[in-house]
Amino acid sequence: MSTSLSILICTRDRLSTLKSTVRDLGTLQLPEETEAELVVVDNGSTDGTTAWVEQATLPNMPVRLVEEPRAGTGYARTTALDASHGDILLFTDDDVRIPSDWAVELCRPILSNEADVVGGPAKLAPHLRRPWMNRFHRATLSTLPEKGGGEVLLPITISMAFRRAVLNQVPAFDPELGPGSSLGCCEDTLFAWQLREAGFRFAEVNTVPVVHHPSEDRLTRAAFLRAAEARGRSMAYVRYHWLHWEEWTFTNRTSWYEFWRHPYLVVAKRWGHLMLWRLLHLDALLRREGIRHHEFSLVNLFHQALQYLAERTRPRNYEERGLRKLRGEKPGKVASERSLDKERA
Repeated sequence: MSTSLSILICTRDRLSTLKSTVRDLGTLQLPEETEAELVVVDNGSTDGTTAWVEQATLPNMPVRLVEEPRAGTGYARTTALDASHGDILLFTDDDVRIPSDWAVELCRPILSNEADVVGGPAKLAPHLRRPWMNRFHRATLSTLPEKGGGEVLLPITISMAFRRAVLNQVPAFDPELGPGSSLGCCEDTLFAWQLREAGFRFAEVNTVPVVHHPSEDRLTRAAFLRAAEARGRSMAYVRYHWLHWEEWTFTNRTSWYEFWRHPYLVVAKRWGHLMLWRLLHLDALLRREGIRHHEFSLVNLFHQALQYLAERTRPRNYEERGLRKLRGEKPGKVASERSLDKERA
């Protein structure tokens, strides 16, 4: 009996890079005794993506278009899960180049029953590399850099595969997280944490890196500042709603008399630290590309404390380390699918 694979891509207004990614999938080798489909979820593109995907054909798998009008990768990725048919699901992004043996290698630990969830590496396209980049910058650009000693990197959706069976316990991505949402990132981070919490087996495959081709705008200081804000807001959400952090954890308060650790004072203090650092490092404010790690961390921490003030007024969306969302925004099913029944050439 053959095993079916679903390759899932969520996209919005990146037609130029999406074309290259899809064409790479046309040369993809498949594991023995498997068949594949490509599901492209269009998350509100206005650049002709829908028309292009509708007419796209690949020699090794059918292509299906699904439209998800609600903005955000949390919605789009869950819609991709719902629309897919495969026994094994593989996520990648709309701005990567994919090696021909990517699916074979990522699926190998699953097909041999060694793992339930598999992650692969990503590296930055050569023309985007800069002398100022270090491990922190590469990680911020979602390129899964080299690991430190003993560090375990959970997979993210730039290169990830898992059994469909995991969805019986962890059925969805949180739509309040991810690019396009009000918070801005970490929908795949929370999903991976939930998979780990559920006890699924993880494996890493380091032999088939995808090559990331983000826009050069992602290298600017302004883009790194936006990423720091999004990271802070998103981690405040995850830590409050999923990890159930209490006020003392967010503020590092250990005793009742530490009035200076009141949440509002912590926000003010973190803003003051950020302003003081910038005053002492004016040269860092003039750079067009990149950011210093310390400034990124200060921005992150300030927005994390600020977002906590908003989140603590809400009931928690999950049981502590829960696998299913209980309240708040939920994905639902309003997407429309245009199935392109194209036979293999």
